[in-house]
Amino acid sequence: MGGEIFPLVTETSRIRAILYMLKQNGGSIELARLAAETEEQVDDLLPLVEACKMLGFIKINRSVIKITPAGRKVTFANSLKMVRERLVGIEPFKSALKVLDKEGEMSTEALFANLRSNGVYLHGDKDMNEFLMRKMFLRLGVRSKLLYYDTVRDVWTVGATTSKKAH
Repeated sequence: MGGEIFPLVTETSRIRAILYMLKQNGGSIELARLAAETEEQVDDLLPLVEACKMLGFIKINRSVIKITPAGRKVTFANSLKMVRERLVGIEPFKSALKVLDKEGEMSTEALFANLRSNGVYLHGDKDMNEFLMRKMFLRLGVRSKLLYYDTVRDVWTVGATTSKKAH
């Protein structure tokens, strides 16, 4: 698989929640304490923490999570915009934007087959990969307006607010 892939279990509301907790705790918190405060297992939090790290909102030093200056700027009002701006450089969104810029629009099957042929996939099984990729693209790509999905035609395009020069 080419490049580090963004964690599947992430939603923007959970990213905001982690950043809010960091702000409430002076900008840093131990992973175990974060798990206790969120009433989640550490293993369940790891993909979310990794997502925040990939977005540049936090840094991790051993088991201490620290908010970055970019993470401090995230608010409810601007969180989708800030996530969108960072997803353009993270797989699988980076490759999807590149392909969609070139092709204009693609069906779900064609887009995910193209990504897979370039080593960008979430699961080895074709059908499961398509299900997981669609879920991720809808949760983050469409929600942040990075991507647009036409449910009637089953077609993906670059989102209306995404600059083609950004990636």
